[in-house]
Amino acid sequence: MEERVVNGRRCTNRPGAAEYLQRSLQTINLVASPKRRPETGWPNYVDKQDGQEWYAFDDLDAFRASHLDIKQAGRRARVHQISLDGDPDELMSAKDFYTLLGVDARTFSSYVDKSKPAWHEDRDGYLPKPDKQEPGRGGVQRHWRRRRVQSWINNRPGSASSPGRPPHGTR
Repeated sequence: MEERVVNGRRCTNRPGAAEYLQRSLQTINLVASPKRRPETGWPNYVDKQDGQEWYAFDDLDAFRASHLDIKQAGRRARVHQISLDGDPDELMSAKDFYTLLGVDARTFSSYVDKSKPAWHEDRDGYLPKPDKQEPGRGGVQRHWRRRRVQSWINNRPGSASSPGRPPHGTR
């Protein structure tokens, strides 16, 4: 990361800002574009030297707190904070589970396939291990306790664009 003191302030250029903020240069160029700056709060550059804009580290820290961290926390809250009404011990069907996740039956079926090896070892896999399995018309019918589904969704990593994966071996 390239650094220099500009007008008495410790600064870096855009590639340095990308590295410092742990974002791609493409993302930094997007949030720093003149069109997006009012919306993102990207800081003004301290000076232009050698054909590059130089940004103060303390301004980048303020940007991280005012934009990146808040945006990430909002995304997590939107995706990972649900409260399921009803009896926490009531069993939910696979259809209820995949509808809650916002995926279709085929996608959920692939999650089940990825989970089966762990389930055979009596632990959670890509999905939590079902609380009840019984023979059904099209194969096996699986059910999960409402509280386990809620806990799994609220504790899984990921973002709004991916269902995420629960921590290995957790219930």
